Amino acid sequence: MTLTIIETHTARTHQTFRKDRYVSQEVKALEDRAIWGNTWLLAGLASDVARPGDFFVFAVGIEQILVTRDEAGDLQAFFNVCQHRGNRLVCEAHGTTQHFRCPYHAWTFGLDGQLKGVPLVEKFAEDPRKANRHLKSVHVALWNGFVFVHLGSEPEPLLTFLGPVAERLAPYDFGAMTLVEDQTVQLDCNWKAVVDNFSELYHVDFLHPQHKRMVDCHNDTVRLYSGGHTGVEVPGGTVNQKFGIPDEPTDIQSSQLKSLDLDPADYKGRVLEVRTAIQSQKRALATSRGMPYSRFSDDQLSDVWQYNLFPNTILSFTPEHCWVLRPRPHALDPNQCEFDKISLVRFPDAATDQKPILGPASRDGVAMRPEGRPKRDLFSYQAVITGEKTMTDTIDQDVELLGQVQLGMRSNGFSDVYLNEDEARVQHFHAEWDRKMHEI
Repeated sequence: MTLTIIETHTARTHQTFRKDRYVSQEVKALEDRAIWGNTWLLAGLASDVARPGDFFVFAVGIEQILVTRDEAGDLQAFFNVCQHRGNRLVCEAHGTTQHFRCPYHAWTFGLDGQLKGVPLVEKFAEDPRKANRHLKSVHVALWNGFVFVHLGSEPEPLLTFLGPVAERLAPYDFGAMTLVEDQTVQLDCNWKAVVDNFSELYHVDFLHPQHKRMVDCHNDTVRLYSGGHTGVEVPGGTVNQKFGIPDEPTDIQSSQLKSLDLDPADYKGRVLEVRTAIQSQKRALATSRGMPYSRFSDDQLSDVWQYNLFPNTILSFTPEHCWVLRPRPHALDPNQCEFDKISLVRFPDAATDQKPILGPASRDGVAMRPEGRPKRDLFSYQAVITGEKTMTDTIDQDVELLGQVQLGMRSNGFSDVYLNEDEARVQHFHAEWDRKMHEI
């Protein structure tokens, strides 16, 4: 078995396109309207706005969106701009409050966006509270534990935008997972270079040699959906047979087996049976471990899925964990972006055995339940290069390379991208990018 492409969207995509979309200031200006101002965007976690007064700020390009839950329990989203002189209203990344007060002149807004208080209001020719100086609202919706926003005027419903992906990923119930790490790295590359990287497995054999010890990237299934969404499903709990089959389980397989009370020594000469053993044992332990494995297929219990939601959300997940990988455009420079890694873990039910189960791709130990919400860790690309910071070995390897990709893109010696079949998801993403860019 090799790469399988399942198309639910029949339009064919192109294999080449000019480099301008990565480096051009003019393209970036157009993109701000056609993409970021006209698409549903994953803004954050529903758990960050679980109670009235909770809020978080989502930054995308020049815009900042303030998401909160009002006193009535309704989700609200606004441009994070005071309607007096344009100052950023909220400076914190997340928190809890009773109202929003501008640090410049103390205009105060309620959780519903209404202007409540204006110092020295008698000095205004017209009371700002009666002059529609309330916060400018943004469309907001929830799906599967995530908050989405749309900066346009009349967006399609979120579930229409997500299409079949919403139902396909519903069993994972990401909203029941717990945030264990919140990281943002500043990268010297265009945001689309990050999406491209996480849209193909062509580079895995060369950049991520450790993957051959835990997944089989040469037997993956690719799914292409309308709207630019894509998915890849990779067999986990196994090895890449292209590099030979070891006599004993690899270190990563052994860790997974031990976490399920299985002895790796029993699989000497039977390494290809580890995947099905993991599937069976998870079903056997589901009740005692407090894990909802009954809702998943056998393949889902062992495999690693990655689904990309157009334009910039990458979900890499198993029944036990989810990484939300999200490149965001720089406010001014097309050659820079911010890249978020939001790590979620499903912990066992409190009333059951707390012994953890390692996910199919686990190799960095078992996450511990945090005492409170982890703080956002913001750092530079160089901190990853020097080893001061890590986002796991695989992502570190990607991050270390992407700056060089952007420099190469800017070179006079490079003019256009040239893609192969293994990069079908890259092609599909750019076909939708082209379509939206030509709509305006």
